[in-house]
Amino acid sequence: MTCQELQDLNFGKLNTAVTQWKQMLDKLVLLADGGDGGVNAADFERKAAAADWKGDNATVTKEFTTTTARQFDDMVTEARSIHKILQEAATNLKKNQDDLKAAIDKWAKQWIHIDGKGTAMYSGPPREVPGGPKEQPSQEVVDSAAAEIAKILDEANETDRIAARALRKHAESKYDFDETGYSGLKDADRRQGIEDADAMVELAGKGDQLTDAELKRFNEIAKYHRDNPAFAERFATRLGADGTLEFWRSIADPGQGRTPEPGSDRAKILAKVQDNLGITLANASRSDSPEMQQWKDRMIELGDDHIKSSSGIPSAPYGFKVLGPLMTEGKWDTDFLNKYGTRLLEFERKSDDPVLGGPSQLWNSHFDPAQLSYPPGATKPESDPVADLMEALGHNPEASLEFFDGSSGKGDDAMSNWDYLVEKGGEGAREWPTDEDGKTTGYKNLGHALEAGTLGYAYDDKTPSIPPLDSPEAIAAREERTLLMDRVVDHYTSADVIDKQDGIRDSLANMAAGHIDSLNYSMADWGGTGAASGRDGLYNSEEQRLRDFGETGSKNFLRALASDEGSYETVATAQQVYGTSSMAVQGNQSDALDAGVNSARMHGLLDQARAEAIGKEFADDKDQRNLELEKQGEWRKFAAEAAVGVGVGAATALIVPTGPLAMVAVPLAIETVGGAINTQVSTDTMQWLKDHEFDNFDDSVAGIDKAKYDGSRNAMTPLLNYAEAQGMSEDDIRRLAERAEGRYNDGGRLGGTEAARGW
Repeated sequence: MTCQELQDLNFGKLNTAVTQWKQMLDKLVLLADGGDGGVNAADFERKAAAADWKGDNATVTKEFTTTTARQFDDMVTEARSIHKILQEAATNLKKNQDDLKAAIDKWAKQWIHIDGKGTAMYSGPPREVPGGPKEQPSQEVVDSAAAEIAKILDEANETDRIAARALRKHAESKYDFDETGYSGLKDADRRQGIEDADAMVELAGKGDQLTDAELKRFNEIAKYHRDNPAFAERFATRLGADGTLEFWRSIADPGQGRTPEPGSDRAKILAKVQDNLGITLANASRSDSPEMQQWKDRMIELGDDHIKSSSGIPSAPYGFKVLGPLMTEGKWDTDFLNKYGTRLLEFERKSDDPVLGGPSQLWNSHFDPAQLSYPPGATKPESDPVADLMEALGHNPEASLEFFDGSSGKGDDAMSNWDYLVEKGGEGAREWPTDEDGKTTGYKNLGHALEAGTLGYAYDDKTPSIPPLDSPEAIAAREERTLLMDRVVDHYTSADVIDKQDGIRDSLANMAAGHIDSLNYSMADWGGTGAASGRDGLYNSEEQRLRDFGETGSKNFLRALASDEGSYETVATAQQVYGTSSMAVQGNQSDALDAGVNSARMHGLLDQARAEAIGKEFADDKDQRNLELEKQGEWRKFAAEAAVGVGVGAATALIVPTGPLAMVAVPLAIETVGGAINTQVSTDTMQWLKDHEFDNFDDSVAGIDKAKYDGSRNAMTPLLNYAEAQGMSEDDIRRLAERAEGRYNDGGRLGGTEAARGW
């Protein structure tokens, strides 16, 4: 069903069918059970059973008569099922249609047009035209529009598919009525899932003999049932833990010259099989049935077993290595992830040998080679089950929190998971495998796991939402998240520490953005004056459950992040958003201005750290240094224009893009009832920068001064907006500017180091 078809869908005939089937059902109920005193099948069956039949009539005729009477019960069952399917289909599709029209109208207000196929595109006039938008929507905003439309269409097509299949099922028998029926669409979906799972298990039995067409059929069916727990559990339990590993081992790398080449059609198909199979197994793992518990227990047992291929080739990788690539998609069960993860780390640590090699040798042994991750050479971790586990934890915040608070080993051999995975270079810490270029791709996955654990939502959630504090359990979980964040802040105290774990920086920036409230609170404690100066009240720390990470640790963490362009942009945007909201929430002018100048201090720290990093990086290239400094200033101008529009009382968080595929929910100081609003504040500034000309300065002093001017101006924007709204006098604004300048420069001194060169 296309976007245009759903918009134009006429419910006249469908609603008529619902009404007529309800009338038919009522009539059949009377014929089957009576109730109006008329002739009915139930009475007829009772009389037939009680009659004194003779001869052949006592067997053949009596059985035929009572069977015919019972057919009326089957008629009622089938009629009730058909009516329910049609009724729920009409209700669901009407909601989908209403949602679609509302979404199209909403995006049209942002100059985004949705065509008949559901494609989103900018349709407004150029910026120069009077009445046009000041800025065209970013590509992330356009993609968000397309994703919302696609989600609605997926729901509509799923309803249509389930309903059509259920109705066809009823029409299969020409001479009998269905005695089972469906209680509704959900029941139909469940039973269809079980039927399809049985068919897919039979298909999986062919192993590496599966054709491309059969694998595509598997992908199609598995995609249909991505949210169907009945399909997932039936498939997993019928295949069994052993069969699951053998199935993927065999089709992923059958050997004997049949291993798919990178870029081949077979490799592309297997990449989709890997994702769909992984999501299916993840869904199944969340079932608490005895059968699935046995499956999970057995899967953990198989981790250190060698999994052979059905083709008979000698290569037999460990079960951990086979299951790993299937764990990178979907949300796996919390208890399973922690038990599996503990067993994995214990096995890896026990196998670590200074002579034979550590994890790299264990998982990339030449004795058991196997291509198990698709597409080959992609960004997904290859041959590192621990990195795969981190990716799985990145999709399960609860499991991540529990895992980083846990340990592996017993007695003297016990070691916390944090120390083993994060403390690079520490005694007994993990030596993460590297690729051919010497890079450790697994650190990116480690970052994803820490993101989920500290923020409370999957790292790649397209509509992230900060978990509400609406119960004692939720408050306790918040405390655990901020405690884990405290460890992150305490550990990543310099750019060197971050850069030694290549790939983790983006995640650390997202974590900082998601905890920008606690970082502001932590920084407002110069010389230990926080408690005496009313810091708790200014930041509402008790109600917001903020944690003090320590001023020194917070300063070092923020300075380390701000030294890089990408992470600086993410954190600076978050500060702009939070700083604005912290002013808006205050009950009086004095507190609002205090919040504003404190935010200016944070901006000073970030701007100085970034400017200094540019000075060091381009010490011998004056022109490039000036361009980078100007980009810094121009980006801050853009961020101010985009972020200051946060409305008072709008939400408790603002969703902010932090890259082409990432989103983070930035907390607001404003306490309201509602969820995260869909305003998009883009930090991907490259396209924006291309649309603007830069005036290159001839000497570095001019470039530095321009960057500092732009930074200070944007730190002042929320304060000036507030001053104008409050009608403050020129004298008051002058004194406010002096206060803000002092705090901004204070922050700059915190962001600077003695090591800068090239200025």
